[in-house]
Amino acid sequence: MPTKEFSLRVPASCRPGDEHRTQRAFSESVEEYVEGIFRLQNEVDRVSTGEIAVYMCVSAGSATSMVKKLADLGLVEHAPYQGIRLTEFGEKVAKQLTRAHRIIERFLVDHLELPWNDVHELACKLEHYISEDIIDRIDEKLGHPTTCPHGNFVNPDAEDPSSRLQDAKAGLLKVCRISDERVEFLQHLEELGLKPGVVFEAVGSSQIDSLIHLKIAGKLTTVGKQVARHVWVVPA
Repeated sequence: MPTKEFSLRVPASCRPGDEHRTQRAFSESVEEYVEGIFRLQNEVDRVSTGEIAVYMCVSAGSATSMVKKLADLGLVEHAPYQGIRLTEFGEKVAKQLTRAHRIIERFLVDHLELPWNDVHELACKLEHYISEDIIDRIDEKLGHPTTCPHGNFVNPDAEDPSSRLQDAKAGLLKVCRISDERVEFLQHLEELGLKPGVVFEAVGSSQIDSLIHLKIAGKLTTVGKQVARHVWVVPA
């Protein structure tokens, strides 16, 4: 029986096993590492392979192999005993990914009405498959938001006036941004009432165990090092 003639064909990027599935310069794995190192640099400046392994939840050997690959691609510099740092090119890639990630999060929360505390992982996936020109169009459609739902700046180079809660003086403070975007951590903050834009009072702290005493919506509560480190505030 002769085969019927038809002209329909699957798009090139959707073909199973096609090595050119996207037009991205780097694989999703490479981009995740670059973005991860960029985040870690804001915490520790020079990053070690051990810190990368912990952050990425991989073995030390896997992290070491990827760092070598990133160095070969010109994305990182790795000097013995001096740690790892993104090159100028690597930082450019990381900032593009960071901007895309935060615009996508804003779209997911503002237009799709997804929970603010549960969009980080989805944005992590989508950021690798949406081209920069589409991100620009989404940004325009959203009215060029300055922050993601967690208060972090869409422009990674924006001047940040906030400081960690652990470094803030006692008194009235306003939550500016949250640097740990894991869903369980954000859910914990929501239960405490510590969302971006919320004004609360830092009552005092305990030097022995690094606990900080807060009054949120008239209710006294105590937070530990994780909250104190990853909640960033400005004087209210």
